[in-house]
Order: sequence, then structure tokens, then C-alpha cells
Amino acid sequence: MTPTPKPSRAPVPSKTVRVRPKAPEPTPTYRSLEKTYLVRNKIYSAGRVPAVTCAVPEIALRTRKEVQQYASAVLGCLQRAWKPVVERSDVEFTSAKVYAVNAGSTTRCGILTKEVGGFYCADGSGIYLDWRGLVEDDVYNRVWAGVYLQYTMAHEFGHHVQQLVGISEYYDERSERIKGARGLQEMRRHELQASCFASAFLGANQQTLGLYDAKLQAYRDAAYSGDDDPPASTPDHGSRESSTAWANAAFTSQSPSACNTWSVPAGKVT
Repeated sequence: MTPTPKPSRAPVPSKTVRVRPKAPEPTPTYRSLEKTYLVRNKIYSAGRVPAVTCAVPEIALRTRKEVQQYASAVLGCLQRAWKPVVERSDVEFTSAKVYAVNAGSTTRCGILTKEVGGFYCADGSGIYLDWRGLVEDDVYNRVWAGVYLQYTMAHEFGHHVQQLVGISEYYDERSERIKGARGLQEMRRHELQASCFASAFLGANQQTLGLYDAKLQAYRDAAYSGDDDPPASTPDHGSRESSTAWANAAFTSQSPSACNTWSVPAGKVT
């Protein structure tokens, strides 16, 4: 007996669940990113600068070779100290280089003039120093000369830190559209921050660098100097009052958290 085939059931259509597509997140504007990288940069919450072993040579700064040797030793200290801080800011650390050169030398960022004395060049991450402006023949002033070179290196390396964590990129963009007195104020925020980073490093490494007594006073002479001491033709690095305030805060805290020059009123960056 042939069984009677049962009629097949029509397939039940699957239920389609319609999900409303999420609206695309707005792309941050360049100016909103400025605030993120300048005012709320992760470097401010990255913790204190560590103390490291700084074996700077006991040499008199009289020749280009000696300036290069001393500056290279200080650079090694700076890189070991700042590397973990930069990495805690979720940024890859890359090294800088230092060059003791003659005033008038051509660098990747233009000519190093005697008036400038030294600068940081982001192209190649180079610190260029006019070595003749850093030598000292007077034996009584050699302590001051060594500490001044330490401070100069720490300030220029502060610009390297700014470059690594994105501060300099957004400062550069801002400086393209802000001119005049407001533009000078922005320059002072940038320069005072580099000086503040320098003092955070030197405060953290006060012991290993022996910044006490005459050396501590030499550091203060360098860190507290400002555009008004003596009066500068362009007030772009900060007054003695502002320089002193930022230096003291950073030297005591030993942290870049004390260096947010972008979030304060104009009166703090005179």
C-alpha cells in the first residue's frame, strides 16, 4: 500500500528585525583637537618624572668637544627620565640628538644665530647649541656654566616632549592664525611650558645632579630669568614673575602636571 503523501508545509518566513543604524560620530574638528592636545593632554596625568642616574662629566667647558660631551651626557639623563612619562601618555618615545655647532651654522630648521644661542628642531629631533656661548674660562663661573648648560638642555628637551605628545603640532597650527599680542601670548604659553618641563626634570633629579648651594642658585638664576630681565625686544618667553612661578611649581612637584600653561588666564603667562 502506497502511503498518501502529506502535504508539505509552507516555510515560515523569518522575522526580519530592523536595527536603526547608528548615526556616525562627528569627526572632531581641528580646533576641538587643539583643546584635547593642549589643555587636556595625557602628559599632565602621566605622573612624576623619575630620578635617574646622571653621570655628567667633571670637565671645564672650554672647547666645542667638551660642550658636546657634557651636553650628550645630560641628554642621556633627560631621555631616561622622560621616556616612561611619555609612554604613560600613550605615545611612542623617540630619542633626540644634540649638536654643538658654531653660530651661523645651517640646520634643518634654519641658521642658528648667536642671538638665539640654541633651539630645538622637530625635523630630525635635534637640539642645536652655539657652543661658544656656553664655554667659561673663569674658574669661578664654571659651576654656573655647567648648570646653565643643564638647564638649557632640559628646556630644549621640553620642546621635544611637546613634539612627541602632540602639543607642538596644535600650537603650530594655532600660531598660523593668531597674530599680534595674542600670538605672543601663545608663544609664551609654549615656551613657559618647555621651561616648566625642564624644572620638573631638574627637581626630580636634584640629588643626582647635586643642585644644592651654589648649583641650586645657578639653576634659579637660569630658570627665573625672563623677557624683562633685561628687557627683550620680543616678549615671547615669559616675564621673570611668570618664569619663577612655573619653575617653582614644577621643581617642587617634579611632575608635568604643574605645567598646563594652556589652561590658565593670560595673567599667568605674562
